[in-house]
Amino acid sequence: MNRNEFENALMSTIVEYISDQIVLRYMNACKKAAVLFSGALIGYADAVKSLKELKNDGWELTVVMSKAADEVLTKERIQNDIGPDAIYVEGAPVNGRQIIDDNQFVIVPALTINTAAKVANCISDNLLTNMISRAMATGKPVVAAVDGCCPDNEVRAKMGFKVTDAYKARMRSNLEALQSYGIHLTVDNNLFEKVNKVYTASFDFPSPDSNAKPAKVKAEQTAQPSCSGSAAAEEASSIKLNKNVIGRVDIARNARYKTIIVGAGAVVTGLASDEAYNRGITIVRE
Repeated sequence: MNRNEFENALMSTIVEYISDQIVLRYMNACKKAAVLFSGALIGYADAVKSLKELKNDGWELTVVMSKAADEVLTKERIQNDIGPDAIYVEGAPVNGRQIIDDNQFVIVPALTINTAAKVANCISDNLLTNMISRAMATGKPVVAAVDGCCPDNEVRAKMGFKVTDAYKARMRSNLEALQSYGIHLTVDNNLFEKVNKVYTASFDFPSPDSNAKPAKVKAEQTAQPSCSGSAAAEEASSIKLNKNVIGRVDIARNARYKTIIVGAGAVVTGLASDEAYNRGITIVRE
């Protein structure tokens, strides 16, 4: 590398670092989610763990509970288990529309059979279904955990869930409908990872190296979330980035890949390396 190439690489690294810092601050400022509890108990313990992880990751959580959720889980239990920034219960004065508009993200950690069926059939006749409909109408990302409404959940089977195959097929059809509407489905023990992946993917910032575009090595594979309690694989294998400088934004933008391939002479910033390590991504040089 001659002096001119070194100076260009150094300048690109400085620009990338400044860009990373600006994007990081903006993304952290937007970590605000409406968390909608509709009353399912299956998966609740895993949901609490995931929501606590989100809180520790800097997320501001506003909880809204349906009447059924307040009866089954209670406001006091949610407050003690999660410690949300605000909590509202259906029946009390609450402006669900405004809550959706004030937040960047919607999380449904305990989706019930009833709520899944209503949203799948475009029915918005209560607070939570109205809020989910509002989120979809305004383009807010929605992530829902299906532990409490999946007919194939092992816990539900042990509880004596013995409906007909036709009934189970209809429940699966409802979940497929939610996915077709753009709702991201997962399981509660994968909620933290899923929320952060969907959140990161919702940002599309221009890269300082505008001439470099990623070239996919393997096509992305999308799978249905498993109701057994383990998340199905959602990541493609790898992607190649044809850039001279790899910043944190590049890693975050491609977080769904397990391996990121970079050129032999590419500069990988410290923030990019940290981001890859935190996400379990391997950076490989050609």
